[in-house]
Amino acid sequence: MPDDWSREEVEACVADYLDMLLMELRGGEFNKANRNRRLQQLLPERSRGSIEWKHQNVSAVLVEMGLPYVRGYKPRSSRS
Repeated sequence: MPDDWSREEVEACVADYLDMLLMELRGGEFNKANRNRRLQQLLPERSRGSIEWKHQNVSAVLVEMGLPYVRGYKPRSSRS
C-alpha cells in the first residue's frame, strides 16, 4: 500500500467525512462501518484503519479551527 495519499483519495475521504458531519449536525444517523466499506471500494489501496485514521485527522483539523467534528472520530493529535 502506498504511504502518500493522492489528492483524489484525500478529497474522497474528506467529502465522505463532511457528509457524515452534516448528517450528524442535522440529527441524522449513519453507519460508520458501512461508510468505511464503501470508501474502501472506492479507494482499494486503503485499509479500514487508514481510512479511520484519515477521518480522525480531519477531526483534528476541525478542532484546531474551532469547528464541530463527527463524534465517532476522536481527533488524532499530530503529536501521536
